[in-house]
Amino acid sequence: MFRAFPDLRPFLDPTRVVTLSGMLSKREILVAVARSFATHPAIGDHRGWLKALYDREDVTSTGIGGGIAIPHAQHPSIREFALAIARCPYGVDFAAKDGQPVRLLVMMAAPPDDRPTYLKVLAGIAARLNNTKVMEAVLAAGDPHAVIDAFVAT
Repeated sequence: MFRAFPDLRPFLDPTRVVTLSGMLSKREILVAVARSFATHPAIGDHRGWLKALYDREDVTSTGIGGGIAIPHAQHPSIREFALAIARCPYGVDFAAKDGQPVRLLVMMAAPPDDRPTYLKVLAGIAARLNNTKVMEAVLAAGDPHAVIDAFVAT
């Protein structure tokens, strides 16, 4: 089903699978999920990348509707692609296009010099999350490994 898109498993790690509890703001969600990248060796300037995420969100919300958001930013200090998955059981107002609260978020850190892969990874994330079975499986998964398995299942 998702064969036209790149394999996303290499960009994921169980340490970057987060379940957020409580009612959080959009900015608090961005900070909490971005924090999971703090020790990633391919991100040289974590603060600069977080600012790039904020700047990207200021242009237009990455809440694409259906309870999904894909915050993403490229930054010169990033040497390789990396993804994080966050589950927000209480939902968060992400200024999504359909006005629905976001319950599932996939964040992407990307190097600035590979636009074709950047766009393919974004499309692959969106295709997976727009599949109701995948989204439900990710939300229901019990542990970070199961979350990743559900997300990359084809």
